[in-house]
Amino acid sequence: MVETVSLNLQNVSQKILDMGPTITTLWLQEIVLSMETPLTIPRDFAEKRTVLLARYLVENVEEDMQTWCMEMGEWLRSQEYPFSSILRTYQLYRNVFWRVIKPELLNWSLKTEHLIYLETQLGKAMDESIFWAVYHFEQLINRELVKKEETISFLHNDKLTMLGKIAANMAHELRNPLCAIEGFLKLIAESTRDQDKLQSYIQVVMHEFENLHRQITGFLSFSKKPILDEIFKTVNMEHLLYEVELLITPRLLAENIGFEKQIKPCLLNCYEEGLKQVLVNLLTNAIDAVQGRPEKMIRVRSTCQNGMVQLSVENNGEMIPPDILESLFQPFFTTKQNGTGIGLSICKNIIEKHTGTISCESTREFTRFVVTLPLA
Repeated sequence: MVETVSLNLQNVSQKILDMGPTITTLWLQEIVLSMETPLTIPRDFAEKRTVLLARYLVENVEEDMQTWCMEMGEWLRSQEYPFSSILRTYQLYRNVFWRVIKPELLNWSLKTEHLIYLETQLGKAMDESIFWAVYHFEQLINRELVKKEETISFLHNDKLTMLGKIAANMAHELRNPLCAIEGFLKLIAESTRDQDKLQSYIQVVMHEFENLHRQITGFLSFSKKPILDEIFKTVNMEHLLYEVELLITPRLLAENIGFEKQIKPCLLNCYEEGLKQVLVNLLTNAIDAVQGRPEKMIRVRSTCQNGMVQLSVENNGEMIPPDILESLFQPFFTTKQNGTGIGLSICKNIIEKHTGTISCESTREFTRFVVTLPLA
C-alpha cells in the first residue's frame, strides 16, 4: 500500500517549475497542430504562464499576472489574430498542463483532499489569467473602436462644416438676384392680367422659381444660420400637405400611382418652406421607389399624441436592405445612379432644427419614413 504524504506547496511549485519547459514545448506544438489559423506565440511569453501558475501556489502574483495578461493581450492584438483563435490557445494550454501534471500528482501520493485543493487553486489561476487576458484584449479593441468613431465623427462634422460654408456663401450670392427676379415677375404679372396666355407662362416660371427657392432652403439646412432667415410660424398641417400634394400630383397622375392621405388636423410651429422641402423630398423618393411595382401606392398618415405629431410617408416599393438602412441619412450616401446623397441628410438636418426626429423602417411589404415634430 502506498503511503500518502502531506502537502508541501513549495515542493509542488518547484516541480511545476521544473516541468515548465516540457509544458511550454508541448503547448506550442499543440498550437501548430490544432489551430486552423497559423499562430506562433513567443516562447518567453509562453513559459511565463507556467511560471506564474507555479508561483501562484506559494505567493501573491496578482500584479505579475496582470502585467503578463496585458503584455500578452497587446502582443496578440498586434498580430491581429481572431479572438476565437486566442481563446483556443488557452484551451489547448489547459489540456497540455493537466496532461503533464496529473500523472506526477498521482505519483506524489498526495491525499485526495490535497489533490482537489491543487486542482482547484491551479484551475482558479488559469481562469483568472484567461479573464484578465480577455479583459485587456477587449479594452484594446474598445480603444481602437472609440478612436475610429472619433475619426469618423470628425470627418462627418468636417463635411457638414464645409457644406455649411458653401451654403452660407450660396445664400449670399443668390439671394439678391432671386429677390430681383421674383419682384420683376410679380410686376410683369400685375401688368399683364388681361393676357391669359402670358399669365400661364408666368405661373410656370413662378412655380419653378418656388422649386429653386425650396432647393436652396434645403441645402441651407447644413448651415448653422436660420433657413433663409425664415422665422418659426404657426402652420396648419392639412394646408401644408395640400400645398405639397399640388406639387407632386402631376407625377402621381402621369405614372398611375395611388395616393392615400389620412391627416389629423393640427397646428405646427415650423420653418414652413423647410418643412415643405422635407415632405417633397420624402414623397419624391416614394414615387421613385414604386416604379417597379405593378400596383403603385403611396400613403401619408399623421397622428397626434402627447404634444407631438407623427407623420408617416409609406410606399410599397422594394425593401431597403438593413445595411443600407443604417446609412440612409448620412451625407453623400446614395443608391441612385445620378443621386447626390444629400437629400435625406438635408431632411434630417431640417427636422432636427425643429427639435424633431426622422427615421425609416423597411419590410417586404412597405417602406415607411416617420417624422415626429412638436405641436404648436
